[in-house]
This record gives sequence, structure tokens and C-alpha cells, in this order.
Amino acid sequence: MIEVEVKIPIENIEKIKQKLLETGFIYQKTVVETDTYFISDHYDMRKKDKALRIRKMENLDTGEVKAQLNCKGPKLDQVSMTRKETEIDIYEPEKMEDILKELEFYPASCRVKKTRGYYIKDHMTAAADKVENLGNFLELEIIVAKEEERAGGLDMIYELMRMLGCEKTETVRDSYLSMLEKRGN
Repeated sequence: MIEVEVKIPIENIEKIKQKLLETGFIYQKTVVETDTYFISDHYDMRKKDKALRIRKMENLDTGEVKAQLNCKGPKLDQVSMTRKETEIDIYEPEKMEDILKELEFYPASCRVKKTRGYYIKDHMTAAADKVENLGNFLELEIIVAKEEERAGGLDMIYELMRMLGCEKTETVRDSYLSMLEKRGN
């Protein structure tokens, strides 16, 4: 799958949530996500613009706790966060972390923890994020099956951004991990 994604820093997260509802998005859930990224001396994830992480998720509405292993490929363009992503549910994240360590992949210097509100409309997901030690962001995402569908997905995201009062120039391409590391967190 290809994840067509744009990330925008936002000042007022409650205002953006209200605008999402006004444009037809439906609230889905609020989740606390804790991401542990893995790095290695023998495989330079940053140089290859890839990411390997374990994400632990706690649904604040239901109390359900889940975890996933995600592998993100390199960004596919110069304007967005679009990349191929492969993920699998894992039921024992601590054991998965042990396996990765055995393969000489170690946790990065900081973890990313955020409270994320999920909103859905048609094929688009909006995530209103409060990221610890970083601030508020809006991520807009469409999953496409083929490379040829990527541009159309990005156009749909840009149209929603316009409706929300956001500009293309406001988007950021850095991951939350990169932003936190730059700040020294």
C-alpha cells in the first residue's frame, strides 16, 4: 500500500477538529500512540530514508490496547510524506523489541508519544495530533494501491487543506522523530 500523507503544524487543535466535522468528517476514536523507532549500525535507516518502528496504541474511548510493527519506505516525492508502508499487528511488542535487538536494531534516542484524534471521510483519514514536547499537528492521509493513484490522492488532500484554510507552504516533511531529535528531546 502507498500512504499519501501531508503533515501541517497547527495552532488551535480544537478549531481544526471542529472544521473537520463541518466538512463531513466523522470522529472515529482518540488514541495515545507511543512509537519506538529502531536504528542500526549495519543498516542506515536514515540514509535510506526508511523507518522501522513498534507502535503501541491505547484507545482512550474503549481502553483497548494494541501494537504494530511498521516499516516505512523512502518518501516518493519532494512535497509530501508519501511512502510505501507495511505493517503487521503484534501481540507481544516487548518480545518483538527483543527480536529486533537480537538483530542489532536498537531504539532511537527518543520515543514519539502523541494523543491522536482520528476522523474519517470516504477514503481519507485526518489525524489531529498533540505530540509531547513538539506541539499540535494535522496529518491528512489517503491509502492508494498503485503509484498511478498517488497524484490524485495528493490533489484530494490539497483540496481539503484549502477548505480547512491551510496552505501547501505550511506542510512539513520531517517525521516527529526527526523534529524531536533536532530539538534535543
